[in-house]
Amino acid sequence: MATASPDDRKDAHDRAVLAQVRASTAKYHDLDAAVSDGYRLSSPCVPHMGYHYQRGVAATAGDLDASSPEILVYAPRADGTLRLVAVEYATWDASATLLGRGFDAPHSGGPPFHTLHAWVWQGNPDGMFEPVNPNVRCD
Repeated sequence: MATASPDDRKDAHDRAVLAQVRASTAKYHDLDAAVSDGYRLSSPCVPHMGYHYQRGVAATAGDLDASSPEILVYAPRADGTLRLVAVEYATWDASATLLGRGFDAPHSGGPPFHTLHAWVWQGNPDGMFEPVNPNVRCD
């Protein structure tokens, strides 16, 4: 019987963590539930991202919890309602990692903290952790 390689174990661990993220954020398909839990609109519709609803910024990497994202990302439907498409983690800690990935540096015109997107509710052809998703439109 073959043993799993370190890469296979990491992939299995990442899949398990992402399943936990989905389970812990599934209730936020209902935007009212997100607002009730403290998430507040923090951006207009950002092209290839959507609307951001935020409830804080982690001070340090140790304050990050994959099952409790700082930001939820919603994309508009044709009828104007919003659908949950991604979670986003936010921290002031430039050295932070989560889910085996580093965070994106603040970008010009964006928030002043470091972020990591996870497109757990809508596929992203560019990759699960890319900051933008060409499948999300604001119009």
